[in-house]
Amino acid sequence: MATFERSGFNTSFRVNIAFGCCALCFLAVVVRLWYLQIIQGDYFRNRSENNRLRTLYIPPPRGVIFDRNGIVLAKNRPSFDIDFVMEDAPKPKEVIARLAQILKKKPDDLWAQLGAQKRRRRFESKLLLKDVDREIIARVEARKYELPGVVINVNPTRDYLYGSLAAHVIGYTREISSRQLDLRDFAEYRSGDMVGQFGLEAQWEKLLQGKRGIKRVFVNASGNKIGESTETTSPVPGENLTLTIDFDVQKAADDALKDRQGAVVAIAPQTGEILALTSAPAFDPNTFTKAIPPEIWRDLITGKGRKLSNRAVQGLYPPGSVFKIMSAAAALAEGVVSSSERIFCPGFYMVGSARFGCHKKSGHGSMNLVEALIQSCDVYFYTAGQRLGIDRIHDYAKKFGLGKKTQLVLAEEPSGIIPSTEWKRRYFKRAEDQKWYPGETPSVAIGQGAVTVTPLQIARAVAALVNGGKVLAPYLVRNLEAPSTQEEGHNESFVPKVLSELGIEEKVINEVREGLVGVVNDPRGTAHKARLDPALEVTVAGKTGTAQVVALAYHRLGDNNDHAWFVGYAPAENPEIVVSAILENAGHGGAEAGPVVRQVMEAYFKKKQGPRLPKEQTKDVR
Repeated sequence: MATFERSGFNTSFRVNIAFGCCALCFLAVVVRLWYLQIIQGDYFRNRSENNRLRTLYIPPPRGVIFDRNGIVLAKNRPSFDIDFVMEDAPKPKEVIARLAQILKKKPDDLWAQLGAQKRRRRFESKLLLKDVDREIIARVEARKYELPGVVINVNPTRDYLYGSLAAHVIGYTREISSRQLDLRDFAEYRSGDMVGQFGLEAQWEKLLQGKRGIKRVFVNASGNKIGESTETTSPVPGENLTLTIDFDVQKAADDALKDRQGAVVAIAPQTGEILALTSAPAFDPNTFTKAIPPEIWRDLITGKGRKLSNRAVQGLYPPGSVFKIMSAAAALAEGVVSSSERIFCPGFYMVGSARFGCHKKSGHGSMNLVEALIQSCDVYFYTAGQRLGIDRIHDYAKKFGLGKKTQLVLAEEPSGIIPSTEWKRRYFKRAEDQKWYPGETPSVAIGQGAVTVTPLQIARAVAALVNGGKVLAPYLVRNLEAPSTQEEGHNESFVPKVLSELGIEEKVINEVREGLVGVVNDPRGTAHKARLDPALEVTVAGKTGTAQVVALAYHRLGDNNDHAWFVGYAPAENPEIVVSAILENAGHGGAEAGPVVRQVMEAYFKKKQGPRLPKEQTKDVR
C-alpha cells in the first residue's frame, strides 16, 4: 500500500496572495469609477451631453437705419460664415491645414483667428471666416468629409445699400475685438459678434444690436446635426433708427465732393436737424463685413486723404472770411462801427510797421458794413477788429458757438480755437509769448491767425444768425423705435435743444443778413456761383471764405493752396436750410465752394417743390 506524505507547501498563503490581488484590482476599479463619476463626473457628463444635445446661439437681426423719409440706408442680409468646433476634430491641426489648402490661406493665419477669440464654451464654434462667397462654400462642402469640426453657419450681416453714401454718419460694423471683450460694456458679447465700430453704428450699438436667441440641436458623434429640440428662444431684433438725414440732399452733397477733399454740412436752422453731413474722401462700409487686407486697412487709416477722418465734425480749419459774419455782428452790437459809417480801403492796413494787405490790392475805396460784407473787404474788418479788441471778438464768436463742441453724438469732437488774451496766457509757457500784441488782432478779425473751427460749427453759427438767435444742439437721430415684431422697446422721438441765445439785437442781425444777401445777389458780390436755378424762385444768402494754409507740413507736401469756404442759407427771407462747405486746397471760396452749396440746395428745393409744370400749362391747372 502506497504511503502519501503531507506536502510542505502553504496553500493558505497562496490563497491570501490571490485574494489580496483580487482586492487590489477591485479597489483600483472602485477608485477609477469614483474618479470618473465623482471627480470627473461633470466633465464627462457635459461631454456626453454635448455629443448628443448642443446649444447654439442665434445672432439677432440688427436694427434697420432709415433716412428721414423712410428710405432704408442700412439693413441685414444673410452671411455665410465658416466656423470651427475644436472638440469635433480628433486632429485639429490637420483639419485646419486641409481647410487652409482649400481656402488658399496660411494655416497660421487661421490658427491666429481661433486663438484671438475669447468667452467660448466647450463645443461652441469659433469664427474662422466671415461672409465668404458661395464659391468658397461650395469647395468646403465638397470636402466636408475631410473636415470634421468645420461648420458653415448663416448669420445676418450688415448691408449698406448705397455704399459710401453718408458713410461717416452711419459708420460700420466689424467683429468685436479682444480688447472690447475685456470691457464691462461688452460683458454680454461673445467672440465673433459683429458690433458697431464707427459712426452711429457704434454710438447706438446697444440698442441696434438686439438680443441673441438660443437653439438646442441633437448631433451625432461627428458633430453633425441630426435633429432639433423644442427648447428654442427666438432672438430679439435690434431697434430701428430713423435719421434726420435726407437721402436726396445727402446724395447731392456726396456727389458734389466726389474726387475732392473737404466736407459739407446741411442743417435745418429752426431745429438743428442735420439734413446732410459729408466728409470726403469717403469709404464703403461694406468693406468691413469681411476680412480687410492689410494694404486696404493702411490706406483707410493713414493713406492720402485719411478716409476714416470725419472732416465735417473733426476737421479744424481757419474759417477765413466766413468769420467776418461774427466780426460784423460784434462790431455793430458793440457800437464800434455804425451802419452809416464809411471806412476807406486803400488796399492795405497798418499796425505800427506791420502791413496787412486786402485781397483787392488796389483797394475797395470807401465802404459801409453791408458793402464790406458784399465785397469781403479785409481792411474794413481789420479796422473793426482793432476797435473791438481781441477779447470782444472772442466773446462774440463764443456766443455763436465757435470754439465749443456742438454736442453732436457721433465722433470725438474737437473744440477749435478762438484766441483771447486769456487763451494766450494759458497756451504759451514763456512770459514773452503770453502777451497779446495789437498786431495779432487784425488777422483774427478776418478768420486767420490762431482761429480754427469745424464745418459743423460754422453751419450751427449761421443757423443761430437766421433762426432768431438760438444756438442749437445739432442732431442726427429723429426717432428710435422697436420693430413691429417686438412688443417693448425704447421708442423715443428727439426734439430740438437750445444750448444758448445770441443776445444780439434784431436790427444788428438784419443788417448783417442784408450784407449776406448781397454777397450772392449783388453784382459786386463774391458768390454769384451760389445762385440757384431761377426757375426755383429761391434767393440764397451767404458768405465766402478763402482761408490761407500756413502749416509747414502743407508746404512740404505741396498742398499750399488756400482752403475754399462757403456757407449759405435759403430762402434768404425765411431760411429753411443752412449749408456750409469747405474744399481743402481748392482756391477761392466763391468759385469752388459756392457751386457745391448750390448743388446741395437745389436738391433740397427741387425735392420740396416737386415737378414743375411749364409756365404755359399752369393757367389750365384747376
